[in-house]
Amino acid sequence: MAKRSPFLSLAILAAGLAAGAGAAAAKDTIVIAIPGTPQGIDLDRQAGPQSWSMAGQVIELGAEWSPVPYPYKGVAGADPTKVPGFSYPNFAEQAMTPGIVETCELATDGLSATYHLRKGVKSATGNEFTADDVLWRVQRAQALKAIGAFLQTAANANDPAQWTKVDDHTVKISSGKPMPLVCKILANLYWYWFDSREAKKHATADDPWATKWVPTAGVGFGPYVIDSWEAGKRVVMKANANYWKGAPAIKRIIYLVVPESTNRVALLRQGKVDLVEGLSPDEAMALASDTSLRVAAVRGNQSIYAVMNNTKPPFDDPLVRQAINTAIPREQIVKDIYRGLAEPWQGVMPSTYPGYVAMSRYGFDIEKAKQLLAQSKSPNGFKTTLAFSAGDPVQENIAILLKSVLAPLNIDVGLQKMPVAAQSDLVQSKRADFALWIDFPIQPDPNYSLGLLYGSGNAVNYQNYHNPEVDRILAEGAAIVDSAQRNAFHAPAEEQISKDAAIGWIAEPYYVNAMSAKLSGWKWFTTQYYKVSEIKIAD
Repeated sequence: MAKRSPFLSLAILAAGLAAGAGAAAAKDTIVIAIPGTPQGIDLDRQAGPQSWSMAGQVIELGAEWSPVPYPYKGVAGADPTKVPGFSYPNFAEQAMTPGIVETCELATDGLSATYHLRKGVKSATGNEFTADDVLWRVQRAQALKAIGAFLQTAANANDPAQWTKVDDHTVKISSGKPMPLVCKILANLYWYWFDSREAKKHATADDPWATKWVPTAGVGFGPYVIDSWEAGKRVVMKANANYWKGAPAIKRIIYLVVPESTNRVALLRQGKVDLVEGLSPDEAMALASDTSLRVAAVRGNQSIYAVMNNTKPPFDDPLVRQAINTAIPREQIVKDIYRGLAEPWQGVMPSTYPGYVAMSRYGFDIEKAKQLLAQSKSPNGFKTTLAFSAGDPVQENIAILLKSVLAPLNIDVGLQKMPVAAQSDLVQSKRADFALWIDFPIQPDPNYSLGLLYGSGNAVNYQNYHNPEVDRILAEGAAIVDSAQRNAFHAPAEEQISKDAAIGWIAEPYYVNAMSAKLSGWKWFTTQYYKVSEIKIAD
């Protein structure tokens, strides 16, 4: 069989785009090139860059962080403030703007709260958002025992019996201990609601929570609804004509699957697509000089780290994990691999979040790393395999560098490049021994952030870390209402996690998109997505 040239592949992609999508420049259609179709938008069970960006168009939040000017200096050539209409979420001051929950009243003692739902909010099917949708979501999260259940536990509202329907637009939550997050968590994309009346139509005896339907067809109360889902090809969304803020200017979203990032870039340069996800830093910076395009790199809450299975040799030994952390060249990774579109990371939660404690325990020092390993249960080194995602153009470069810097420690690292879904399954099932992973705690709060990544048994504790003292601090800290006291109380847990070297902290990558200069209104939200409903495309 003749080998297909990259130019021929690109031509076929462009032809398919024209046939299936119409003109990308049409003001009412946006075409977005993505690396692949995700598992779905059911965030209780699915995660990843495209899951987040797609779910963000279908789901409407109870509240949002109020917009403020960008608080950081923009990277030259990738400054998000150059996008007209850009703003930044004010999570640092915990300032919120109401969404489909008009008000949340939290009692002075924190033991009860009331959600007042906005009236007249409808899904694309015409069903109104009511207390029944809220209660169904609570029950579903607990039944699935996944991320939604963690959120409810973090808010001290995990028992469905705590949730009471007062009337169609009022829900009361009660607790035996304070619930400091129960209102703030309304700005969290994982604290969402689907149209439960529609979902129940797709439930079966074997699938009572419609887990087969929600991922690729779930109907929310957001500005868009899924129109078609062709795995490996494209996902099309259409505007929700009933959207409570009014139908968005862009009527159709086409997520076009273009696996090779070089092809995504080429389609953007040609004007065949309007926005691109999944760029490498090199590609992003190479676009900076093109006046017909804009690159936006936002410092947010993402982190890339090395998962090390704390329950399996050799990574069950803290000295091994400390040695690896000491051998990670963070500054070099940020400078040479991320091209400045990241921050070096040692602190155990996002550096942009309230309660963050800066750490400097693991400066790059190969000799010290050798000494630590010599004191461990593996003094002569060992062999291991580092799994990384083929969907992130940066991970392979980081993996190659880690293999090189760990070699002097007699740590022989084999590299395993995996498809996105396979690598996600390996890590999220907690079966990975050694793997690169990008993640983030959505809620800007120390108890939430630390509990999500490091609490024993939690869904995102992919490294199986366990420390009784950390768990005690998390359990007691969840009920502290005063922000300053809450932050200070969790500082010892951050210090302990750092000493234990629970994971291999690497960097905090910026969230990066490239887009046509005709776009305005692009913004970053804390679950690594943008809202197409706020974007406009000029003629």
